Amino acid sequence: MNRRNFIKSTAFGTAALAGSSLLNAALLKKPHVGIQIYGYNILDEGIETCLDGLQERGAIDTLYLTTHTYYCAVNRPPQVLADHGIPIQDERKRRFPKIWVRTDERFYKETILRHQAKPQDFEYGDRDLFNEIQKPLRARGMNVFARWYEPTDINRVLVDGTPSIANWEKVLVVDMNGKRGTSPCWNNPDYREWLRASVLDMFSNYELDGIQFGAERVGPLSEQLFRHGFTPTCFCEHCISKNKEKGLDAEDARTGYRDLYNLMESLRQGQRPVDGVVTTVLRLFQKYPEILGWNYQWIQADNEIQKMIYQAVKSIKPTAQVARHIDHQRSSWDIFYRAAAPYSDMIGTCDWIKPILYHEIFGPRLHHWKLAEEHKTFASELTLEQSMELFYALFHYDKNVFPTLDKLDDGIPPKYVYIETKRAVDATSGTLPVASGIGIDIPWNGQPYPSKPESIYKATLLAFQAGAKGVVASREYDEMQFVNLKAFGDAVRENYKG
Repeated sequence: MNRRNFIKSTAFGTAALAGSSLLNAALLKKPHVGIQIYGYNILDEGIETCLDGLQERGAIDTLYLTTHTYYCAVNRPPQVLADHGIPIQDERKRRFPKIWVRTDERFYKETILRHQAKPQDFEYGDRDLFNEIQKPLRARGMNVFARWYEPTDINRVLVDGTPSIANWEKVLVVDMNGKRGTSPCWNNPDYREWLRASVLDMFSNYELDGIQFGAERVGPLSEQLFRHGFTPTCFCEHCISKNKEKGLDAEDARTGYRDLYNLMESLRQGQRPVDGVVTTVLRLFQKYPEILGWNYQWIQADNEIQKMIYQAVKSIKPTAQVARHIDHQRSSWDIFYRAAAPYSDMIGTCDWIKPILYHEIFGPRLHHWKLAEEHKTFASELTLEQSMELFYALFHYDKNVFPTLDKLDDGIPPKYVYIETKRAVDATSGTLPVASGIGIDIPWNGQPYPSKPESIYKATLLAFQAGAKGVVASREYDEMQFVNLKAFGDAVRENYKG
């Protein structure tokens, strides 16, 4: 094996940091303009045709090309896919591989997990796109980032009812009742090593300019207060041992979360505590400080993984860029995550912050995923209108600019992109570049939710005005109407002029 493959994450040292700084300096001279895209989109349209269209319409210089679809927006109905001049196919009738890069078994000797065994048995599984794309990509002066979100739920890794990742069930979380959950534990050493090995594997065997890595999970506290239906995790041996080192008692944590869980369930059934919901929750926090401590340490485990990924990448290719994906609930409405993982804590874990700032779809998501859900329990003593006004106040959104409850499903104004981009820039005093994720034509409830070109144009410009050093057309290329991708590109070009 090439000697680079064995360089440990702690050994990249000064050379890696210097290389990263040089590339950051180069990137700051012009905006970084990416797009999130699947391999089969490129192969369906034809590599050169697709790349030309991305540059001409969207001014794209970097593909965020998905390497693993263990967690992605796949199996979507045809009505949410855009007309790109080729027949639209029903994804639910197509069988794609879960992994789009070849794996080298030698990297995985220290973990029990293995990637999908035979991806070549699926559509396009015999194509090695990350190699095929190199020549046409470089001829156009474009870059490619591996795009990988960790698999967050066992149902997302199933193929024909069986986990496509070998031994997956052995790394799942353990809930407060001792039962296995459905997502992997961030403190499980086999899971961590699998993530690290996968990154070392990819960067050793492919010409990659960077990676966008991220998780779309929150802590056990947010799952109780804001999401519901989740039994608190994780209480596996690894989490118990790690939290014990932090002075947190597992039994007190279990008792506290059990009481909190029971309180939320009683609220869902219409019962109300004598002293009110918020007072009762705060009482539990004080009686069982392990509730907050367990949640905080869980989020810190995610931060540790992000840093591990960063170091693994730099150990192989110091000049490669690591973009940290911050999903929508984390960037925009989970106040407990925001408190436990400020942007300033992300310095040293990535080269870029890429927060999801999907302003249009944020309206219905805020309404139905956040406000309506917590209204069933934690915020049940408030009206939805009061909850919305409280949310606006806490997150510094002007209620005179942002929509009223009856207009929320129509979307949030582009000003939101400016506010959240500036917050990210200011949080690190501009030392950690921000590439704002601009949402384009993101579906809602399995149906199209069309963007407005003028709204996409304005949101993209506002991201730059707020200090962003880049923008990423999101969520998925195959959902984007060309007129809206062009609006995104027009704003990028307008920013060049400035």
